[in-house]
Amino acid sequence: MLEKIVREDFKKVDKNDRVSKVFGYLYGEAPFPIVFDGKKPWGVIDERRLIKSKLSGDEKVKDFVVGVPKLDATYSLIKARDRMKKSGADVIIVTKEGEILGYVTAIDIAKESGIDKKAEDLMREVEPINEEDEIGDAINLMRKRNERILPVLSNKKFAGIIGVRNILKLLTTHEKVTDYYQEKTSLLEAPVKGYMEVSVKVCSPLEDGEKVADLIEEEGFAVVCKGKEYMGIIEPADLLK
Repeated sequence: MLEKIVREDFKKVDKNDRVSKVFGYLYGEAPFPIVFDGKKPWGVIDERRLIKSKLSGDEKVKDFVVGVPKLDATYSLIKARDRMKKSGADVIIVTKEGEILGYVTAIDIAKESGIDKKAEDLMREVEPINEEDEIGDAINLMRKRNERILPVLSNKKFAGIIGVRNILKLLTTHEKVTDYYQEKTSLLEAPVKGYMEVSVKVCSPLEDGEKVADLIEEEGFAVVCKGKEYMGIIEPADLLK
């Protein structure tokens, strides 16, 4: 039953609230936001939509929401897994007697069901970018590919990642991740090198699926590398393969 694994650490956000209200969650400083339409749970924030237009923070939450399945707490893990896979979502809203109870992630479903695959069976090939590429290029690639994370290479070796959350943080706070700095007239022209995450834990292609799930729980994703050679990315929904 979903009730056994439901997460209750969520925050109710109205669809007509300003989108800046959820920035705290994206920065890792606030509970998971669930968007409501009046008294009814409606969906969750699709981070990828946040970089598809210029963002001032005054836009409405409803412009960045994606609908997700809503299941009763009595549903089995098998039914929940099937519904999640069909929807393509990595989150399910859980209700009980018509009231919202919380949410369940693809990580929760995968862990409870058991993961009998290795990292190489779960990963997706997300084309990397170079550390000298510009922030503007990274944003354009994310928009074009509909990705939340891009791996970054330095001299053809894995060096770190640049993700939607990194970009949103630097665009809204201008806070750099590293001390690297290069004079540029525009932030979008600055090299990715100065803003990417470099202390990224990676896993080998033969890493056990359960350990991969633990890494995704911690980081939000898993990067698969063979030595310093980048191979692929695993996100929560990929655990349900």
